[in-house]
Amino acid sequence: MSDAPVDEEALLDLVDHDSDFLETLVGTFLSDCTEYMDAIRRAVEEEDADTLVREAHGLKGAVANLQARSALQAAKRMEEIGRSHDFERALEALEELEDRIDRLRAALKEILRDLE
Repeated sequence: MSDAPVDEEALLDLVDHDSDFLETLVGTFLSDCTEYMDAIRRAVEEEDADTLVREAHGLKGAVANLQARSALQAAKRMEEIGRSHDFERALEALEELEDRIDRLRAALKEILRDLE
């Protein structure tokens, strides 16, 4: 399995190679992602397990739609930390999630540039 932030071929197949739909899907994600990440950071800082579970679950669904396996795994880990109230692992997991999301954002922006 590749460690690419997004499976570009699977994503293009998912949207049936419709560049307009892809642009909408990616644009929505890029907008929503900031809100998810801000809420996840706050939840970790405040040790708010319920919010962490809810926001990580939402982010997990969003990255799954984009065929982003590494970000999906990182979001899943954050959700599990919230469910278990294991905040000792939260900062390390948050750093991993932020890295995966940053890489995903960059890859998605490049995919959109390539469509132009």
